Amino acid sequence: MTNDRHEFHKLTLRSKAKRFANNNNFKHKQMKISISSRKMVKGFAILLVISLIATGCFSRNYVKRKTTGEEPFFQNEEGIAEHGKKKTIDRIYQIDPGDKEFEISDKYYTNPPRKIAILPFDNLVGGNYILNSIPIPRFSDKEKDGWNWTYANRLRRFFFGHFAAREFVDIELMYVDKMLEALGILTPNDLYKVPAQELGRILDADALIYGQVTEYKNSYYTLFAQIQIGLRVKCVSTEDGTVYFEGEHIRHDNDIRVATNPFDFVIASFQNSMSMRDVYAARASEEVVRELVIRIPIVNSFIEEEEQRIKDKINTKLSYLPTPETGILNEDKGGNTTSLSVQDKTQSISPDEPSAKEDDQIIEYGTKAKLKSEL
Repeated sequence: MTNDRHEFHKLTLRSKAKRFANNNNFKHKQMKISISSRKMVKGFAILLVISLIATGCFSRNYVKRKTTGEEPFFQNEEGIAEHGKKKTIDRIYQIDPGDKEFEISDKYYTNPPRKIAILPFDNLVGGNYILNSIPIPRFSDKEKDGWNWTYANRLRRFFFGHFAAREFVDIELMYVDKMLEALGILTPNDLYKVPAQELGRILDADALIYGQVTEYKNSYYTLFAQIQIGLRVKCVSTEDGTVYFEGEHIRHDNDIRVATNPFDFVIASFQNSMSMRDVYAARASEEVVRELVIRIPIVNSFIEEEEQRIKDKINTKLSYLPTPETGILNEDKGGNTTSLSVQDKTQSISPDEPSAKEDDQIIEYGTKAKLKSEL
């Protein structure tokens, strides 16, 4: 009996010791998890404070001049035909295969178009928000139609912004839209039914640019995010309907993160979710149209003609300005002398030269013509 009690007492002590050890291990694990969580929060807070301090240190309201101010304007701009164009190494690094093709016809080089109208772009992917190749429906057909137009017209406005800086004469988008709307051309099918020659006559354009949105979607897989936007453009002659140039470009804006622990995983997934914001889609859209516009060959003859036209206009303007040799002095009541103003000078040269009064008459005529057209 004594031995049995002794053995039972030993087993009880061992059981208590084991339970005590298990409790200690559990508390120790809880403590480690708590310490780890505190370290994660502390690390995130430190990163946030460092970023705020760095932003405050590097942002300033003044810029100290590092030049003399005597550097000349109007120098030869370097890389004007290549600046912003991606190289092979850029595409490999960004995992962005990019453009498929861009073709230029012989007619473009022999008889390039001068005045070009950019027509409304056709959206081939629709107005749904596409995430991981799954279209997320909008709340109504009206909202879907609105986003369908929004996606297409965003790319169109970006394209117009880059194209307007070129040597061509562009037609304002608002004028094109209002004219097409007045003619009852309200859908892509309506637009394609009208011959390019007829549209060119209506818009007074030498060529028309048609655009089609081929890709507009997002992908998000926690550690990988991508915005994919594609655009196809075609420039058609309004004289005979031939194609001057056509091409397509697809932008893959990839964001890949690496996570080695839970803290990195949370931060990386958050950063990639921020990459889905509209500002990144705008950057991808701008890059798509920039790559397309930069592939349109430069027409040097248009640049030379425009330079000569500007020189002639400058010479005409300068001939009206008073000079020290030809300036006519007026004496006011106080005996002070002043030279004639530019307007007075132009009115006193000769009746054959353009005057401000004549310009007013021209403006008035244009206004009357506008009022008549409205009536």
